[in-house]
Amino acid sequence: MSGKLKFFLLFVSLLSFRVAFGLSAPFFSPDELQTYLIGLKCYTTGTWPYFGPDLIMTETGFQSQIPGALEGLLIGLPFHLFPIPEAPFLLVNLLSLLGLTLLSIYISKRLPEISVFFILPWLALLPWNLHESANIINPSYLLFGSCLFFVGFLESLPNLAINWISTRTAFTLMGFGLFWNMQFHFSWILLPPFILAAFFKRWRFGLSPENPSSVPSVVKASWAFLIGSAIPLAFLIPTFFKYGLSQGASGMKLSVGFNLDNFLQFFTILARFFSLPSFELLRFIGLSSLERKQFLLDNPWIILPGVFLILLGFAQAGALIVLGWFKDSRHPGSAAIHRWTYLAFLGVWISFWFTSKEPAAHIYYILLPLIAVYSFHVWSRWVTRHWWRTLGIVCIMANLWFEAGYMVQKLKTQSLYLNRPLIVKAIQEKNYRLLGERRPNSLY
Repeated sequence: MSGKLKFFLLFVSLLSFRVAFGLSAPFFSPDELQTYLIGLKCYTTGTWPYFGPDLIMTETGFQSQIPGALEGLLIGLPFHLFPIPEAPFLLVNLLSLLGLTLLSIYISKRLPEISVFFILPWLALLPWNLHESANIINPSYLLFGSCLFFVGFLESLPNLAINWISTRTAFTLMGFGLFWNMQFHFSWILLPPFILAAFFKRWRFGLSPENPSSVPSVVKASWAFLIGSAIPLAFLIPTFFKYGLSQGASGMKLSVGFNLDNFLQFFTILARFFSLPSFELLRFIGLSSLERKQFLLDNPWIILPGVFLILLGFAQAGALIVLGWFKDSRHPGSAAIHRWTYLAFLGVWISFWFTSKEPAAHIYYILLPLIAVYSFHVWSRWVTRHWWRTLGIVCIMANLWFEAGYMVQKLKTQSLYLNRPLIVKAIQEKNYRLLGERRPNSLY
């Protein structure tokens, strides 16, 4: 069997599992249902979705919507091909997995000792990637844009680029990723500092004696960035033409003067930050210790992998916090990857000083691709050891075992299959209101 065929079969297998897992998500919960309704409204009414995700501030009661048509179209258009309730789940998981595939291939090029056949299932089955990018909710669409953005960012830096893609392609990916993510979650504001740094580094590199053509290279990078931005911007600009630029600044109302409570959350944010590329399970199986314990007791067939992964997740996060500070002689670029990752963490921490939002980890999920690259640099130190490779396979299999059990249980208790006929009727009769009404005062 050829390598390409093996990779295709792996991709299809992961896609099938992720679609099934996404279908087990809590469909009739308020946020998920309202997200689905945006796309269903677009399909059933044939109107242009000028606005996407609802922006709800439970702390202040503020409500608005994020400008842009991408969310409504990405949920609504699949119904034209497959007029079934599951159609949007196929597209969101295809996009997520395509992004992860690009990221996995890139990591395998940076670290050739780690096979892409290991990296892709590891990333695709991570708890955060399964629970946060497989169902119909706005953060699910971030992963695609973020993978493109951070592959582009790392390849734009002269001292880190492995020249897998050209500099112009790198800036194109960054432009696309920024304006894609801008239409799904307000955490996009964490990305512009990386863009400024990339342009500055490219300019500095051009000033060196070996590369005297700094201005032309920066100009070319700028054009490439604009070209990449143009595609997602095409779905954002109509909103500004119709409603004005001030609508796009609605999210700024999340800001506050200074939030001392968030300032004191340094270690909490640090632990959550490095838990993103780890096998963190606790937050997904319950809100309290009692609820988590009860979930495991109710599903005894997944207690063994569950306990293993919970302990492993704590160990992984701790290792990622500490081990990057030690020199890796085999990969000189690891030090720079470590610095950028910690700078990203500091950016997250500082950003929470000036918002009323609590520092929940999903708000900086947008940075997971960068942290994932860093994590593989850490794990690569032992990849040549047989026991370490065996442990890696055991981790993937244990995670697959647990998440499959989780999926089977949740499909029966919270998925769209609790009332699929109602969704089918809304699609067939092209009346989204049969499924539910949009939130009061929604812009779309």
